[in-house]
Amino acid sequence: MSRIIRTGLATAVLGTAITGIALSSGPAQARACFLSIELEHFNGSVVGARSRYCEPPGVDNPLPTTIQRKSGTSWVNVTATGTGGAAYKCVGTSSRTYRLKETPTAVKTFPCS
Repeated sequence: MSRIIRTGLATAVLGTAITGIALSSGPAQARACFLSIELEHFNGSVVGARSRYCEPPGVDNPLPTTIQRKSGTSWVNVTATGTGGAAYKCVGTSSRTYRLKETPTAVKTFPCS
């Protein structure tokens, strides 16, 4: 058998295998995903967490999380960006306003400076 015919047959067989896989796949499943956002004062720290939970397959995916503190009219990062969570240890009890950089509308004030 010549090399050209063998290459043609191999391509035809591969094409059939790929087509068979495409035809055997079922309908696409709808995925429901939920975003979880937490910013709390706990045990002398400001703690933030973000994740996305999708069903199926029932997996919780951590998301980048950075805690910011309001300073005048601007916001200052008080933690490095964590994957899924971050915590800032309070050094005083003066009330300050905090948020997660990635969700700037969720703003809370805690007795933590």
